[in-house]
Amino acid sequence: MNGSVKISVVVFTYNQQDTIGQALDSVICQQGDFELEVVVGEDCSKDNTWNICNEYQKRYPNVVRLLPNEKNLGIMGNFARTAKACTGDYLAILAGDDYWCDEHKLQKQLHFMQEHPEYGVVCTNGYRLMVHTGKLMEGIAPLHPIPDGDVRGYYHDRFGGVYAMPLSLLIRRDLMQYVDLDAYIRLGFPVEDYPMQSVLAHHTRFGYLPDKTCVYRVHQESATFVSYDHPRYLAYHKGLADIRRYLHNLFPDDVPFSEEWAADYVFYKEFLLYLYHLEYRKACALLKQAPSCICQTQHYGKAKQAVKTRVHFVAMSFYKRIVHHRNIQKQTI
Repeated sequence: MNGSVKISVVVFTYNQQDTIGQALDSVICQQGDFELEVVVGEDCSKDNTWNICNEYQKRYPNVVRLLPNEKNLGIMGNFARTAKACTGDYLAILAGDDYWCDEHKLQKQLHFMQEHPEYGVVCTNGYRLMVHTGKLMEGIAPLHPIPDGDVRGYYHDRFGGVYAMPLSLLIRRDLMQYVDLDAYIRLGFPVEDYPMQSVLAHHTRFGYLPDKTCVYRVHQESATFVSYDHPRYLAYHKGLADIRRYLHNLFPDDVPFSEEWAADYVFYKEFLLYLYHLEYRKACALLKQAPSCICQTQHYGKAKQAVKTRVHFVAMSFYKRIVHHRNIQKQTI
């Protein structure tokens, strides 16, 4: 690979000894007219991940750069410091449990960017690998690409989720000046891709290639599927509300938000947590403590109806469990 253009690949990993080798191999094998830089952020894993990454750095000293891992930073801190260490003209992203399946992925995306300078981000199609079944399924976000690449409306109208899967992206690195990763860490955001893509969408267009270039491993315990059994379920949803507030402050005319909405959102997520685990007393106490701005909402009305009696509560819990598991199965089977 030779060329005047340099592409940096952010590889961030933690406790992924079984998959990090495949991830790195899929990046190093990329073919094209560009210089490749692979910056690896290993976050003090408790398994053999560090040693594997170190071996790749020794084997490919002119390509792979392994950052020091003096202390565990968490996924947000690790991603931020790895992205900041990149020096390329373009930036690609890969988590240590995913991989690319097209050795021309970066070249195809680079060609698109060079042919369409009005686009600062380009994503591709790909596959989902269902870890618990081993099944490979076609299709990752965006399942319905926006033709003109103006994806601002996607983030204005929807809450949570991303337009494109991060492992499929190629980003013009100068656009990262608008992404304040330090703020994401300071504010304790649970994810980086949702706010990052929303900010980028306000400064550039997103291109799309239908080529299937990458494989996203789907784990039911991953952030994508934060279930009622997840220990950080409530913190995750509070974090999503914080992200929405942050985006509203950046783009007040575009991103709708109110503190009343945030309070109602978190209230109902907490109620559903108690409902799922059949914690009737906690659910009743939550309704009694609800602020006046919530008491007139539709969510409050549903919750009040559910705690009318224990029988109502158990019946609603059973129904919600069925719906929840069906939704998970649709995404992971």
